[in-house]
Formats: sequence, C-alpha cells, structure tokens
Amino acid sequence: MHTKPPVLRVLGTGVTLINTILASAEADLGIRLEFTALDGIEAQRRGVLAPESFDIYDQWFHDLDLVWPARSLRPIEVNRISCWDEVRNWPVLQSGSDRSVSRGTPLDRLFVQENGELGRAASSRISMLPTVYNADSFAIVGDSSTPEPTSWGDLLSEQWRGRVAIQADAAIGVPDLLLALRARGEFKCENPENLTLSEIGSFIRLVKQYQLSGHFAGFWTDRTPGAEGAAKLSTMWWSNYLSQKARGIPIRMCAPREGYRGWCGGMALSRHLDQHTEELAYAYLNWWLTGPAGAIMARNGAYMAAPGAARAHLSTVEWDFWYGGKPAASDICDAFGNVVYQPGERREGGSYEKRQRQIVIWNSVMEEHNFLVRLWDVIATGALI
Repeated sequence: MHTKPPVLRVLGTGVTLINTILASAEADLGIRLEFTALDGIEAQRRGVLAPESFDIYDQWFHDLDLVWPARSLRPIEVNRISCWDEVRNWPVLQSGSDRSVSRGTPLDRLFVQENGELGRAASSRISMLPTVYNADSFAIVGDSSTPEPTSWGDLLSEQWRGRVAIQADAAIGVPDLLLALRARGEFKCENPENLTLSEIGSFIRLVKQYQLSGHFAGFWTDRTPGAEGAAKLSTMWWSNYLSQKARGIPIRMCAPREGYRGWCGGMALSRHLDQHTEELAYAYLNWWLTGPAGAIMARNGAYMAAPGAARAHLSTVEWDFWYGGKPAASDICDAFGNVVYQPGERREGGSYEKRQRQIVIWNSVMEEHNFLVRLWDVIATGALI
C-alpha cells in the first residue's frame, strides 16, 4: 500500500516558485509541494489576510514591514538552520561594514527582538531566512539602434516618451523613479528610502506631470512589456529579462552609472503550522541552502546570500559567468535549459561582488507607506499593462 507524501504549501511569486525548483525539492525531500505563485502585491495581501492558506511565505524582505505586524508569521529558530553561519556572514548583514548597508536592507528587519518587533540587534530568532538577492535596473525591449542608456535619468528622457514601463508595486517602482528624478536633478530628499510626507507629495506631483504628458507606456505587475511595436525602456527583473531573452526577443539590460536597486528574497513560516508541518518547513528551508536551489536561481539571474553550496552544483563555466562576471566559455543556459548567452558574452554589470557593492537603494516600505500607496495607486492602478 502506497502512502501519499506529506504536502507543504508555499506562497510567493514566480521569481522563485518555478517548476525546476519544485521538481528538485520534491525529489530530494520526498514531499509534495504546492506552489501558489501570485504577483508581489497579491502574494503580500494573502500573506496578511490568510496565513492559514500557506505554510511557507516565500517573498521579499521589505514585505515584512506589512506582513509581520499582521501576526501572520512565526519566528525561525536559527539553531535549526544548518548553514546559518554562512548566511549571517553575507556582507549585507554586517552592520556598518559597507556604506551601501543603509536603511532598508534585510538586516533592518532580520532579527526578532524580545518585544516581538524586528530589528538589527542579533538574537536567536529571525523573521525570514535570506535566500536570493539581486541588483536590478532597466532594459531596452525590442529592436532599437538607440545607444544604450547609462543613467536612471534616461527613464525620463524625452526620447523615450510614451515607451517607458515602471513596476507597479510602490516599494519597487517608487525607488526606481526616485533614482531617475534624482539623476536628472529634478528631486531632492533627505533619505530616498524614507520620504517625509511633504517629500512624498512633491514626488507624486512630479510623477503625475510625467504621466499627464504621456511619458509612461504603463505599469507592470509580474510581466514586463514585450517587444510589440516600438522599442520600450522598462524597469526589469532578471528573471523577466532572461525569459524574454530565451524567447529570442531583442532585449538589452542596462548598467546605470548611479548604481542599482537591490532586493532580497527569503522564506518565513506561517503562524498556523502544526508540529509535523513545521518539521517539513524547516527541511525545505535547509534544502534551499544545500546547493540545487542556488544553482537554479543562478541560472535565473539571481544570487544566493550563502552561495558556497550552490557553487558545487554549477559548472566552472557557469560559476565564472553568473557569479564571476567573466566571458562565457561556452553556451550559457537559463534555469529551463534555454541558451541565453553565447560564448564570449558577459553578464551585464560584472561580477556579483561588483554589482552588490553598487546597490544604492533597496526595495523600500517607508514609514509613511500607506499615504504613499494611496497617492501612487491613483497613478499606477489605472495604467496597468
């Protein structure tokens, strides 16, 4: 008599909830995974409102500012994470070790404090296990002879009027446009990761002026615009970039001189876990640090906070290309086996150390987030692509 394998339900986005991850984890762990992949905003909403509908919340660290206060999640015990020391040694989690570690990094909301709130002070419990991260920018989608943009300010250049696409999530789209406005000298603020009420008002007025002039093609949720019609300039996730590249769509990722917007993903535990499911959840969290998931994510354009085990599951050519920033010594395939780079080509932006050092802002949930979102949604929601 065959018994059914235990089931683990994972809520997140299509960035990490992909079939290659599911198949590899099921084979290694002997469990059945149920992936619910939504766009970031919808996943966040379910994380807040329906914690009983998932066992693991696989999302972005900045979401914790909204999901943790809703008491949807329970702390993770670091003594149950097998590679915790390597994760903890990720430079982004070293307070004060780098000027790029500023407000808004995963460190700000990593540790569970004695009062149940989140902060930088080390403890034996964390809110979310850091897994993947990246440094994002924007790309030209479609055929174009236009010289490659070198500044965030090019998102607001007149030559791209009517052909610019921006991420709809305020925690992502707002930092991108802040970088663009500041690069053009059109907006000044004390702290771009935490605008004041008056700064938010000024920022929204500027963005609205650009919208009224017809500058934006629209705002995207989980899928960036395709190559139909004239070439577009779109903010871009690496997973979307490689997906379009694999389909043969002309696309060029840009490396802006001001630096990148950083994001970090991780996994958290639902507060509704029973003891048996909690054991499965910890097994899945630890599996993510054993190498196969890290190798798959590398081929999807993302880095691991603890990359050591992933290296053993990548060929030397792959490691040198994805992490080392070296020219491809042979064809480079994505996470689904599609050739995405030819011999001699380089990953845009260089090595992971270089790109990590050039993160100048992180996905951000500001103190006045609710006020910002009310104004931002007036602009973005009615113009979704």
